[in-house]
This record gives sequence, structure tokens and C-alpha cells, in this order.
Amino acid sequence: MPDTPVLPPPGEAALKVQARLAELTGQTPERLDAQALEDAYPGRPFFTGGWRVGVQFTDGVVRRFDTLMTAGFPSAPVRTALVDHPPSMTWPHVERDGVLCLLPNVAECDPDDPPAVAENLFGRSVRLVEELLEGTIVERDFREEFLTYWAYEHDEDGNHPFSLLRPEPPSRVVRVWSGEGLHVVGEDASTLAQWLRRRYGARVDTRTRLGAFIWLDSPPLPSEYPETAADLRGLAVGAGREASAALGKAAASEPNSLMAIIGAAGRMGPGVIAVTALTPRRLGAGRRSGADPLTKGFRPGRLTKQVALNRYFGGGRVIRSSVQRADASWIHGRGRDCRTPRLLESTVVVIGCGSIGAPVACLLAQGGVGSMVLVDDDALSWPNVGRHPLGAAAVGRNKAEALAERLQPDLPHLRIEARATDLHGLLQQDREILDKADLIISATGNWGAENALNRWHTEGGRRVPIIYGWTEAHACAGHAVAIGREGGCFQCHIGRTGVPSFKVVDWPDSGDESQEEPACGGHYSPYGPVELSYVTAMVGDVALECLLTPPHRSFGRVFAASQGRIEDSGGRWSDEWIAEQGSGSGGLGVRTVDRPWASTGCPACESQSGND
Repeated sequence: MPDTPVLPPPGEAALKVQARLAELTGQTPERLDAQALEDAYPGRPFFTGGWRVGVQFTDGVVRRFDTLMTAGFPSAPVRTALVDHPPSMTWPHVERDGVLCLLPNVAECDPDDPPAVAENLFGRSVRLVEELLEGTIVERDFREEFLTYWAYEHDEDGNHPFSLLRPEPPSRVVRVWSGEGLHVVGEDASTLAQWLRRRYGARVDTRTRLGAFIWLDSPPLPSEYPETAADLRGLAVGAGREASAALGKAAASEPNSLMAIIGAAGRMGPGVIAVTALTPRRLGAGRRSGADPLTKGFRPGRLTKQVALNRYFGGGRVIRSSVQRADASWIHGRGRDCRTPRLLESTVVVIGCGSIGAPVACLLAQGGVGSMVLVDDDALSWPNVGRHPLGAAAVGRNKAEALAERLQPDLPHLRIEARATDLHGLLQQDREILDKADLIISATGNWGAENALNRWHTEGGRRVPIIYGWTEAHACAGHAVAIGREGGCFQCHIGRTGVPSFKVVDWPDSGDESQEEPACGGHYSPYGPVELSYVTAMVGDVALECLLTPPHRSFGRVFAASQGRIEDSGGRWSDEWIAEQGSGSGGLGVRTVDRPWASTGCPACESQSGND
């Protein structure tokens, strides 16, 4: 036999923990050697040391506790374990080997005072066991945190399906799709097929089978977890007529396997788990005689429904699985973001999918905007790659189409389309897209196009808010202007050649802040993705505001970089900025400010007033 590994002598922090345990318990802690750790915690090789002490409880029984160190100690806190623990799943918060779950995964401890941390956790451990002995928290915690305890008991061969379902009553029939090593559950065949095509492409086989969603008024206790198909049926019957009918209808189609998604509300919201019952055919019954175990003893077509159900839901073992929620509410805010329903119902048109429009589109998609139309007539080129969400694989492709093709499979619950055209083409051929939008974002950087959009907007009564976004040189400043029903139109503060009336930064040395490529007419604005991220985040923030609370009056929001970065880039604060925000080094760090966008009676506004 190999020699038992020898633990290194305890360091200073460990000796302090040992002394604190001795002080707390009035006994000399037993130091655990490597063999003791291996015997007690065979699945936890990361335990590198520990001590054992006994505690007498109110029932007169002395129970032993281990205080355990890992390789991360003292930066990582000690763990505690109840050595004399009951069988698994008797008590909540006690794992199979007795290790106690005391703190949430976001908890942090003071690494500079390990004795105090150990004392705190030891005290929590003793109090937990006292509460468990008293008994009032046992059933409550098993129910409130049922997803955790179900995960301890699910089968290793479980299929862990993705659920697109609304985790709420009533119980109902649902649809199940199975691919290679993957199962997805949806509300109905059409919405599930749509999700599958968006996720895996148009050629995916979208055939589905019936399944059941069973809603329980109370989460199951470990003793109620189904072990057989008969247990599953009993759970459905206990849940009421709708649950029993849904399970029966799914079984009536005689699938090779029947998946039931079980939902219930825990302490922090609803959760779902899965139970799969195999048909008796797959369980091996009747193989010797060659008879179908479902129809054995009945002439073709004469099998009664009741007998079929009894045979399907017999004593065969079920497969218990954890479920990965993939519904939109869970993806966007884990079911707790009150903005999600409104955003999922929204449609946004993003015109211009360059270095500003594309990142903003990504942010809004990840934020949960339900429908997006991306518009651009330009192809991605190599100089774009350094500051664009798309990379080398999309070079030479239309930006809008390539971006939509990337986002759609990543977020298949959304609808993301592309139009490979410019704004003029959109206004001439596809104007209804703009009419149906809840918000339009223009990031073209082209005055001719944005002037045409502004004219369309004013002539239509400015029913839909439009956000215009752009950066100044080096992305030292950025602008987002939201045009509402009242206040100025976009042209009110834009000169006749597209120059904004307000800017944050002047460039006294260069005069012209843009740079020129070694080719005729090849101008560009120099900035990188890090600087740009401030601007795109601001534009995205304004977009969410406009979707959730559409603005009546136009306004602008301005991002300004730090004074140090502006000076390092060769710029200085503009006179207009200083007049509004002041000068000097104090308070001139990175910031965003809101500015009014009042009407000035510009040509677009005058043209509209003349038509009224």
C-alpha cells in the first residue's frame, strides 16, 4: 500500500484557529491527519488539514464537528462539518459527508483574522444543528430551496433539458424536442420550432413529441421525489385534474419516453425540475415473448386507456434531471427584472452597424429587446475589426447581416433581422419598418442620411422617438440625442453641413481632428474600443430610457472623458463646454451630463409648421 501522505505542520494562522477552538470548547482539538481526512471526505482532496471537537446538545448527545482547511487558507475561509450526521437528505444544509452549507456563494470573509472567521462559522454550525434538532426549519428549508436538494438527488444519466416554459400555473401539455444529447421543452410546437431554427439554423429537424408541465402548490420534499413512473403519476394526481390530464394526454401518444417538467415556487421564485418515464418497451418487458408490453393480451386497437396508463405508469424507474431554464425572463434578469416584459415587447431599428451602432445593438439584444432590425449597406473591412463586435470571419460581409447572424443563435428567444441597405433605401422601400418601431437609433455619422431621417420624422409627427449617436475625435466625448414629440428636432442644433452646434473638445494644434488614410478621401476618426465603450454604453442607456419611458421632450446626453486623456490626445475643453461646466482640474473627470435640445425654428421645423 502507498504510504499515507503526511500533512505539513500547521502554520501560524492554523495554530491561532486551533487555539481559538480550544478556548471556545474548553477541550484540546484533535488534529486530523491526512488519513482521517481521506477516510471522512473521500471526494474532497482539497481539504489539507483540520481539527475535531465535540459539542453536547440540548438532547444530551455529544456530536463531533470538524473545522477544515483548504489549500487557500487563510485567504479562503475554513469549512465546518458535522461528523455525527444523520443519513443524507434527512436534514437540509448537511451534505452527504456532513459538510455544512452555511454561507451563500457571494459571502466574503476576513482573510486577516482567520480565528474570528472560524469562531463565527463554528458558532453558526452549532446553532444550525440545534435548529435542525428542534425541527421547525427542516421541512421549510427543504421546500424553499428544493432546486438545491433535487440537484443532489438527480440521476447522473439525466438529460438536463433546456426549458423555454413559463414557470407558472396551470399544469398543461407541452412539447419536447430531442437532439443529439440535448432536449428542449417549449410551450407549443410552433414557438419551439421557431426557437430551434434561430438557434441551430433553418435545416434543423423540428419534430417534437408531447410532454407534460405539472405545477405543484408546494415544492416536493426529498421523500416525495418520484422514483418510479407510478410515483410520477401519483404526484400529478395529487396536483389536480389539469396535471393528471396533461400527463395522461402525453402518455396516450405512447412515446418511447415521457418527460414531465415539474414546477413550484421556492423562497426566491419559481423553479423547475424534470422527471422522465420510459415506456415499458424500453424497460425490456416482454422481450422474450416478443409481445408489446403495452398491448400484451389485447387485440390491435382494443387496448383501453385505463390499462394503457396503468402499464405506462408502473414500477419502472424514472430518470430525475435538473433543468436549465432558457426562457427569456430567466435570461434577462433571472426572473427578477421588472423591465423585462416591456423590453421583450419592444422593437428597435438600428441604422448604421459600425463601431457605435453594432455595440449598441449587442447591448440592447443582451438587455432583452425582443425584436431588432439592423440596417447597413456597408461591408466589414479589416480596419473595422479592432473596434467592432464582428471579427475576421465577417470581413467582406455586410455588417448588418453578419451581426444579425451572430446575435440570433446567441439569443434565439429574440427576433433579429437585417436589411442590407442604406437609410435612403430604407425610406424608399421598407418604410413600414420605421413606422412599426418603438425606437429608432441612428448611428450613421452621415448628415445627408440623418437629415432625410429627421425630415421623415418631423413630417410624420415624431410619433416614435429617435436617438442619434456619435463621437467626437479620439472618443474623448460622445453624444446621444433623443428626439421626442416636443422640443427640438435633430436639425435644430446641427448646422447645414452636419456640424453640431455644441462640442466638448477643441483641437487647437491639428485644427482638423480626423485622420487621413494613405488614399484619396480616406478619412477616419482615431479611437479604440476601450474609449468607445463609454460612448456606446451611454447610447444604450438612453435607448433603455426611451423604451421604458418614451420621452415627450427632446434631450441630449453628453459623455466627456477625463481632462488628462483629452490633454494627452492633444485636445482641450471647448469654450462652449467651459461656459456650461466650468474649467480647472477639480471635478473634471469622466462624466455624463444631460442637456436640453430646444426648438430653434430650423428649416425642418419651419417646413413642418408650414404643412400644419
